[in-house]
This record gives sequence, C-alpha cells and structure tokens, in this order.
Amino acid sequence: MTNEQQDTPLSESGRLAGVFLDPARAFPDIAERGRWWLVALLLILMNVAAVSAMVSRVGYDRMIEKAFEQNPRLQEMTPEQRMQAMETQRKFLPVAVRVFPPVGIFAGMLVVAGALLFSYRFLLDADVKYRQALNITAYSWLPPAVAGNLMFFAVLYLKPPDEFDAESASGLSIGSFLSRDTAAWLRSLANSVDLFTIWTIVLIAMGFSAVCGKRKMPFSRSLCGVLAPWLVYVLGKMGIAALTG
Repeated sequence: MTNEQQDTPLSESGRLAGVFLDPARAFPDIAERGRWWLVALLLILMNVAAVSAMVSRVGYDRMIEKAFEQNPRLQEMTPEQRMQAMETQRKFLPVAVRVFPPVGIFAGMLVVAGALLFSYRFLLDADVKYRQALNITAYSWLPPAVAGNLMFFAVLYLKPPDEFDAESASGLSIGSFLSRDTAAWLRSLANSVDLFTIWTIVLIAMGFSAVCGKRKMPFSRSLCGVLAPWLVYVLGKMGIAALTG
C-alpha cells in the first residue's frame, strides 16, 4: 500500500457504502481487504430478483415472442418452424434466465479482473496483484448495477407487459435509439456505450489510481488501462455481430 492510502481499515459496510459515497477514499481498503465474492453474491441476488419479477409480470411466452419479433431470421421461418422453435425456447428459457446470469457474473468478474491485471501490469507497469484487481472490479460493478436494477424495475412496472423490452429497459444506451434494421455491428457498438458502462469504467480507473498512488498513476493514465481491454472487447463483439448478422 502507498503512503497515500488510509491506515484505518474500513468495515465491510464501510467499503460498500464508500464505493457509492467516496470511492477514491474507499478503494485502497477495498483492494486490500475487500470481499469480491460477497459483491458477486449481491449482484446475483439482484439479478434473481429482477428475473423473477420479469417472469411474473411479462411471462416466458411474451418474452419469447418479443425475441422472435426482433430477429429477422426467425421472421423468415415457416409457421411450423416457428412453432417448433418456440417450443424449444419454452424448455430452454426458464433454465437459461436462472443459470446463465449467475455463472456469467462470477466468470465475467474473474475474466475482467484478469484482463485489467494484464493491462495495468504489462502496459502501464503498475504493481498490482490479481486479488486487488478482482476486488476493484467487483466493487466497481456494484453502484451501476444497483442504479440499473432500480431503473429496470421502474420500466418493468410502469410499462404495460406487452410493451416491455428487457434489452432496452434502461434506455440509456445509444443502441436503444436505433431501429431494428440498423446493421448488427453498428447496433453492437451503440449498445456498448451507455451511462452505466461509462460509470463502471470511471470507477475502475479511480480504483487503480487510488491503489497505485495518484502520482504514479494519475486518473487520466489509469483510464487508459481500463479502456484498452474494453475496446478489444467492443471490437470483438462488433466482429461477431457483423459475421452472424
């Protein structure tokens, strides 16, 4: 720890509150003593609550119909093919919405922390450990996730169930303003830029800057360490979207 970091340890409640109220002060303690797995569990619980509410209000059938309406390839199917595809989705979707998000949260957290560790250690020559990168990643995800969930619930219960679209529930990404016939790669790029993503990137950059020391790692330099792997991810996602249409 650097001499810029605080000596008095925070409680876990102090760390959780600090990442919302005073992240620059809280991150040194988060990096050293944080419990990333606890944050992952909180994110999973929020996801379970959101999925349960969506299934209760919208229902699996309407969720499947909405997805089919938004997929041009499925529109080209014959009625028999569409019926068969819908039956398959009725069996698959209940498992997918319950299992994939929790697995994705844990796996995503581990992978993102690894990518950030590589970026900061090998590109910016920062003296950070994987556990520190993992704690910074986890706690940085929390404030945007809480705000995103609140907005999700607001849209879910303010809109009629037939008009609800989970993909654009927040309405904060550029992609939510594009038409469905926009090129897939462009929609992918637009959906990657939203206020919650920007918020997360800023928090991660603040975290590494606070842990490494602002003299050695000013915020502007730290921001480059986050943007490098994020841009690789966005470009990869755009390439896949362009290939699959």
